Amino acid sequence: MGTPLHIALRYLFAKKSHNVINIISIISAAGIAIGSMALILILSVYNGFDNSIKQIYEGYKADFVITPTKGKTFEALPDKISHILDIEGISSAAPVQEETVFVRYGNRESIATIRGIEEGYLNHSHIAGNIVEGEAKTAMGEVKYALPSQQLARSLGLRVRFLTPLEIYFPKKGGNISITNPMESLNTASFYPSAVLRMDAETTEGILYAGMDAVRELTGSGENEYTTLEIYLDEENAKGNSGAIAGQLQEMFPQCQVKDKQQQNATLYRMMKAEKFAVYLILFFVIAIISVNIFSSLSMLITDKREDIHTFLSLGATKELVNKIFHLHGFLISFAGCILGTTAGIILAIIQQQTGIISIPGNYIVSAYPVEIQIADIIITVAGVSITGFIISWLPIGNFLKK
Repeated sequence: MGTPLHIALRYLFAKKSHNVINIISIISAAGIAIGSMALILILSVYNGFDNSIKQIYEGYKADFVITPTKGKTFEALPDKISHILDIEGISSAAPVQEETVFVRYGNRESIATIRGIEEGYLNHSHIAGNIVEGEAKTAMGEVKYALPSQQLARSLGLRVRFLTPLEIYFPKKGGNISITNPMESLNTASFYPSAVLRMDAETTEGILYAGMDAVRELTGSGENEYTTLEIYLDEENAKGNSGAIAGQLQEMFPQCQVKDKQQQNATLYRMMKAEKFAVYLILFFVIAIISVNIFSSLSMLITDKREDIHTFLSLGATKELVNKIFHLHGFLISFAGCILGTTAGIILAIIQQQTGIISIPGNYIVSAYPVEIQIADIIITVAGVSITGFIISWLPIGNFLKK
């Protein structure tokens, strides 16, 4: 490979007899460089947006959730919940009773998901760190409070300082429906809004947090009956041990399924991966089209170096050796453009990451385009562009060998 590579490098940097060959080679390398740079930048920005979206969704998600495989609820006795806390790496376990309810506030109505929680649940960061207004509490004496999501508060037009209570309705379990007086078939409860939570809707309805006892009374649920058991990890002690923790939880609840954050948002993760793959394919297709210029450059170079080819053959070189020379020449054009473009893309991405020089117009969750450079993106960019250049470089060589 030494002799073909040496001659290919000489052809790459030497002045050709026809200046148009130099121009086409430069255009080919420049086009590949710009395409590679764009690919790195766009994928890095896409990674930044992905992380921003994940942080929003995962900000109020538990590290693990335990849900029944069959049915809507499962039983978790206090002793069993205490045993969960004995697992190294787990900081807390929060049972949740969830139901879909009808909500009325003044003259406005809506469907919402009510979540019955215990008092300690309010200390979790996804509640305490996402309060838009008000104070997180579920009861004060005989007065019952609830914490609606921002979406539900917007649809009902409520604020925490208003004196009007939220009226919650839920069908009585096992009761007969009264046609003459339908309200007799419903359990009702009144809650005053104590705080509004910033939360992107994970369902089409709003979210409403309330005290566990009040929700049990409203829905007629059993004392140790829950729809979800949320598990929160101690990040320091659970580092790199989440798989083992999930296995232990599954052993404790064999009739339930244990989901981590990614499994809880499976549709979101699949959608983001599909979108990123689509973006990569589109940009890679553009680079592949640009790489076709290498075909023209090599074809003209072979014609220009016809005398050199005869000389090589006269000196005992095989057609395969001559093939390698021109093939390497075409590949070097593609590879040089790829390396220059990738390097420029990484540098520009780092500048944007450190300075946020390009801002996002409008009111978004971040002020500047978020950027995250991933090694995998660099590898697939360099590999993809190099393989494309390697393949395209064979096309004019094949015609030469036939002749």
